[in-house]
Amino acid sequence: MTVLVTGATGFLGRRIVARLQREGVQVRALVRPGRATLPPDVDPYVGDLGDEAAIAAAVSGVDGVVHAGARVETSGRWEEFADVNIRGTRRVIRAARAAGVGCIVHISSLSVYDVARDGVTITEDSAYESEANARGHYSRSKLAADRLALAAARAGARVVVLRPGLLYGPGKRPPLARQSFAVKGWRLILARPDYPLPLSYVDNAADAVWLALRQPEAVGQAFTVVDDNVRQNMLVSLYRAASGEVWRPVFLPVRVVALVACLAERGLRLARRRSPISYHQVRRATDRAWYDCSRAERVLGWRPAVSVEEGLHRCFSAPATAGGQTP
Repeated sequence: MTVLVTGATGFLGRRIVARLQREGVQVRALVRPGRATLPPDVDPYVGDLGDEAAIAAAVSGVDGVVHAGARVETSGRWEEFADVNIRGTRRVIRAARAAGVGCIVHISSLSVYDVARDGVTITEDSAYESEANARGHYSRSKLAADRLALAAARAGARVVVLRPGLLYGPGKRPPLARQSFAVKGWRLILARPDYPLPLSYVDNAADAVWLALRQPEAVGQAFTVVDDNVRQNMLVSLYRAASGEVWRPVFLPVRVVALVACLAERGLRLARRRSPISYHQVRRATDRAWYDCSRAERVLGWRPAVSVEEGLHRCFSAPATAGGQTP
């Protein structure tokens, strides 16, 4: 079995490559010139997600494609995100379909879902985000790419969409909260104590990719892949125990912060200035949502092999590396 992985040098991409190699898969990687060194026995195909000729060459003769490549920076022009995350996804799917590839696994994001109210349960059939224009370029572009991938599946492409949670693991520490601030010996947390965080240990997500490639029934479907909806106060305890850090948590009054953010946003809009934190950001960080993964369990046979407690232990036992948001 031969599989092409885009984004193979990224945080999740590296673990996907390792998972496939453990199964005896021959891995190809579409890599930009000068990128990080690939693991042994990975066949490099030099190019990027804007290079149609390089993509066509990379997908030729493979059995599967894992599209984990994306622009994940927190800054940049919309056009840069659109070309990589939206049009790049279209190029990969078209080339793979033209080459007769058996399965295309597209790595999406939980940010595509609409958290319409506090306390909602999210399934793959839940609505897309209704306030996309209030999101950053990354989230907006991943939403558009998710729509595109599933539209291609309805048109006959053999696409599977995976939506992992907040990725973490060795080399990338998990977020303490959606929004948190360090002040000396304190951590100010913008969330209720019972706010659930959807965490995904990176190797558990890589397991889901392998299963998706092997399960014909998965084609045409999307799957939420979250290890656990960890309550915020529980994560604080596990985080401090695993990290050995000494600080005290303070849960900020979410309704007060939301009101302040709303007023600041309106006031600064009149002055043609951007608020440092929007009402939408506060709401997404405080409205509770539980992510249902029963479809992944039923169709893929996926269950997280690494618990949150063990994942945190492995994460903090490894050398610390700063890591940004990933798809």
